Amino acid sequence: MGNENQKKFYKKVQLITVDNSGVITYSDANLFDWKVGESIYEAHPFFFIIDGLKETDVAENEFTFPCVHLNGERESERICDVTFTVCLGEINMVIFDYTHAYLELNKISQERNESLIKAQELEFTNRLLVEKENFKNEFIASINHELTTPLTSIKGFLELLNKTKLDYEQEELVRIIKTESDHLQNIFGDMFDISRIESGGFKLEEEAFDLKELFETIVNSNRGPIEEQALDFITEIDGKLNKDLIGDKTRLYQIISNLINNSLKYTDEGFVKFSIKRVGGKNKKQQIEIVVEDSGIGISEEDKIAIFEPFSQLNPNIKGSGLGLNIVRSLVSLMGGEIELESTLEKGSKFVVTLALKNASGEDVEDEKSTYVLPKGNKYRILVVENQLNTQYLILKILLSQGNFFVDAVSSTEAAIKAVENRTYNLIICDIKLGEISGFQFAQRVRNQYGDAAIKNIPILGISALRAPNMTNKAIGAGMDAFLSKPFSEKQILQKINRLLYLSLKD
Repeated sequence: MGNENQKKFYKKVQLITVDNSGVITYSDANLFDWKVGESIYEAHPFFFIIDGLKETDVAENEFTFPCVHLNGERESERICDVTFTVCLGEINMVIFDYTHAYLELNKISQERNESLIKAQELEFTNRLLVEKENFKNEFIASINHELTTPLTSIKGFLELLNKTKLDYEQEELVRIIKTESDHLQNIFGDMFDISRIESGGFKLEEEAFDLKELFETIVNSNRGPIEEQALDFITEIDGKLNKDLIGDKTRLYQIISNLINNSLKYTDEGFVKFSIKRVGGKNKKQQIEIVVEDSGIGISEEDKIAIFEPFSQLNPNIKGSGLGLNIVRSLVSLMGGEIELESTLEKGSKFVVTLALKNASGEDVEDEKSTYVLPKGNKYRILVVENQLNTQYLILKILLSQGNFFVDAVSSTEAAIKAVENRTYNLIICDIKLGEISGFQFAQRVRNQYGDAAIKNIPILGISALRAPNMTNKAIGAGMDAFLSKPFSEKQILQKINRLLYLSLKD
């Protein structure tokens, strides 16, 4: 048995001697067929290491190199340990064939490495997905902000242009520009809302509002487009409804408008019906049912689920982002409600949304319909802090056209600070996203760093194209008195201004 083991061992070892010039003077050829008289350098490039070993001046003259991949002209590759013993005039080499052992060890190591690699790959993939999602959301938010700023100017100046004397063709061009601007704003607004909902960064507002007023607003804003398509617009509101509610009025408006717009896109003749009724609830909550119905092309059974998916459109030739119904479903879910769809091809569709909204007390409701009438003959000086010159010019035009405002305009909070220190203002309109000092920081400075009541008590109206969650609350928390999102209409900004001035005069 011992002889057998010796034979196995010898079969895995090759002895070679070379002279100082690298010529093989002895080889037992156990592993590689390198012949006496041949140069070891020609056998394999690894052996050029010999020149370095001959020049090494160390006490130990034995050198071992593990895991060397060697092969001859006729031999397959072997994984070997090579030991050199440097003597005067010659170098002795012992080559140990550890191919099997290295392969087994490598197999175990490889399995372990593959397990680690898979874990690291999964971790990297997850991190990459998070980073991609964050980048997408930040990109959409940035694009939305950059788009909203010029849209504010476009829509504002269109309003002013519409007040001038226009002929029929010019009025039609203005109408087309406004329609396309609204469409562009809606597309990017939908994309921004979807990204915020998916990322979990979407927050609902809690505000008191008048449901009947909201109903009338929706009806009035949609009546024109529906009647332009020669469709009947049927509207109903339940007389038993408690009109004073608390919830996110803007998102409720968005849900209903998206449903009506969807019906409008897919209905060529017949009607669109919009109704709200009370279906339950008492004391602190009221359950309402919102129905939007049409006589349009209808939706097949297989499309009833797909229609709520992002970028889904029944007809690719119809203009739209394909996000409206997805946003409706997401918002209804966030509000704790339900949405149902009843539809038959060629007979129309019916969307039913059920929501439970809080009832508001009389003290909670701010009457947005109120017209705040300022004393006749009074003049008010307003400071506009806005770094976008087109928006700055738009606000100037709106205010100066009223005849009772003096207006100063600056482009930075630094200039605004100097202005309030040198002149008395009745109101400040301040953009949020400015230079090194933001609009929020400016408001905090006005409120906290001045003892003069004429400065620290100036009403401040914040404006911004940013659509971060709870912007109104953030603005008020920073010391502002009200907030208005861009793009805004002439009516909206004047209503905010008149209200703030009216309340400051009462104080």
